[in-house]
This record gives sequence, C-alpha cells and structure tokens, in this order.
Amino acid sequence: MSAPVYLFSGFLDSGKSTLIKETLEDESFTSDLERILLICFEEGEVAFEKEWLEEHSVFIEYMDDVNLLTVEKMRELDTIYHPSAVFIEWNGTQPITTEILTETPDFWPLVQILTTVDATTFSIYINAMRQLLYEQLRWSDTVIVNRCKPTDSGSMLRGNIKAINRRCQIYYEGDFGEPVKFIGGFLPFDINSPVIDIKDDDYGLWYMDALDDPDKYDGKKIILRGMFAEKIPDYHQTFILGRRAMVCCAQDTSLCSITVTNVRINEMKLGDWIEVEGTLKKVPVENGGETLVLFADRASFYKKPLDEFVYFS
Repeated sequence: MSAPVYLFSGFLDSGKSTLIKETLEDESFTSDLERILLICFEEGEVAFEKEWLEEHSVFIEYMDDVNLLTVEKMRELDTIYHPSAVFIEWNGTQPITTEILTETPDFWPLVQILTTVDATTFSIYINAMRQLLYEQLRWSDTVIVNRCKPTDSGSMLRGNIKAINRRCQIYYEGDFGEPVKFIGGFLPFDINSPVIDIKDDDYGLWYMDALDDPDKYDGKKIILRGMFAEKIPDYHQTFILGRRAMVCCAQDTSLCSITVTNVRINEMKLGDWIEVEGTLKKVPVENGGETLVLFADRASFYKKPLDEFVYFS
C-alpha cells in the first residue's frame, strides 16, 4: 500500500505548522488514514504536542538536514512506521531535493507541494531574498498567502508568485484563515475602457490576467508596448511581441509574449521596441487550449524603457 507524500514549504513562521495541523484535524481528509508520519526539518512557534500527535495518530521524526532524506532513508522510515500518508515540513531556506521531486519510491509517491506565504513580509522577501522565495514557489501546486488585509496589493502578490510559477493555485487568507477580497482587486487598469492602454509598469499584470482568463479580453481593443522578440517562420505579417520578467535574477528571465498579426514586419528587426494598437481575439492552440492573438490596426516604433523588465506591483 502506497503512502501519499504531502510537502509543505515556506519560510519559518509563515504558517506551515498551522496548515499541517489544520489539515490533519480535518476528518474528511484523515478518515481513511490510520497512521501518519510527519517529518520536520525545522520547528516554529506552533508546536506538535504529544497529546495532539497521539489523538491524530501522527508519528513525528525530526531531521536536521534535508539531504538526509534519501530514498534509503524513506525505505527505513516506511519499515518503522508503515504510514498511510507522509507529511513533510520542509526547511524554507533549502531547495527541494531531487530525491523528493523525482526519485521518491513507488510506495511514497509525491502528490502535492504546498507553500505558505506571509503577506506581511512578502515584499521584503521578494526584494531581498528572491532566490530563496523562488526555490520555495517554483514547484508548488498550491500557494496559501496568509495574514492578508483587504488593503494589500493583490496584484503585487499574485503577479510575483505567478511570474515564478504560472501553474500554481493561489489562495488568499486573513489572520484566521478566512478568505480575503482585496479592495483594489488585482488590476490597475480598466478592462471596460474603449481602448485598454497597458502602460509599461502594468504589462506583467495584464499578461498574467490574460493568460488565466483569455475570455475576459476576447474582442477588446488594446494598446501594448514591448520588444520584437521572435519571428515566425513563413509568416510575413506576424511576430511575437513580449517583455522579459525576472524569475529569480537578471540572468534568469522568462518571456511574457503575445502573437501580433496584420503588421508589416519587413522594417522591424529583433530587439526593436514596438507599440501596437489593435483587437485581441481568442484562438485555439494545438494542445486543446486557447490563447489570445492581437490583430493590429497600427504599429510604430517605441522608445525602449529605462527598465525593460516586467514587474508585478
């Protein structure tokens, strides 16, 4: 019988232990679990009391070094505890190891990575410790942003997280786990404007929102500014417009791009900065999904901004 593995990452005191306890106290989750192994690589303010462990059939192992959790160690722990499920409280200052990501044995399949984020310290960490935060978020299936206030910038939180990991699901919670709705929403521009003018500072926020919900922008008039990023072979009126977002450092970037068509590109070259006005239209893609294409009414050269990177605040 295999024991599914759930890994919890995040900085110390970001809410990992609280999330683990709340999950294991949920009878709808634990009803079929007879024995749970909890592996802890750090200890925060929230303790796992002896009585609580016994009540919830949880066996705990403390380890000092994440690199000690090898496949051999997993086999040893499985033999000792015979768990129905395994919870791992990761050390947020350490990258998730290859053994966890790709080499867990069949009897310990990794099924979910959850990351907790403290909204009150996020802006500090994203600026001062971006590489550490990147390692926490890059593999996450679910991100729980806690201690949010309605006055917080939802666009800053969401944009920076999605720049690191586009596929993750994000939940925003207040001090006591209740859902939070941000007063300012997530977008700094009016999508109901006759022409949506996306300023340099807002490109990243628009891009992530359009990626998540192309229906919202289908048929909308828009102005976009970006770099002539790629040519498309055998297409003479179509090119890729985009801007680069920093993932973890200036040497590691991802292209936030859109296909632009109905443009004479013979006078353009790679690296030119272009302003395009036109209509967004939703089109199908090969994998069965949908994407947006910008059908241009006009295109002109645009002065390269002082800071060409995309940000999400």
